[in-house]
Amino acid sequence: MTQVAIRSHSSNAENRLCAPLAALGREAPHAASRFRRWVGASGRSYLVSVYPIDQCPDYVDAVVIAVEGRSGACVWIGEAGRGGEDLAAILRAAAAAGASEVHVHLLAGGIEERATAIKDLDGRH
Repeated sequence: MTQVAIRSHSSNAENRLCAPLAALGREAPHAASRFRRWVGASGRSYLVSVYPIDQCPDYVDAVVIAVEGRSGACVWIGEAGRGGEDLAAILRAAAAAGASEVHVHLLAGGIEERATAIKDLDGRH
């Protein structure tokens, strides 16, 4: 069984950890709501796809950020695991802790890159 550690992190307008992609907003307003950019402690940007928590595809090998939609606060960050029931359990626990969105980063190529991305993104909290 997957264990999930849930944390609550605040976010403020001056130091947003996650922002819409402004250029997409001008060119494709619907895409702007689907894609965001998170910035890690290193200053590196991470492109994510945004889904309502109950509509997240069954991803594997992905960095997953569960987010409280109104405040943009990170509720949980980690790996999708093997997907399936592992991911479903993570998302249920995150939703119970207040997450309403899932931000999924698919561009980390392997387990080491995912671990580095998670550490970088989690370092901002």
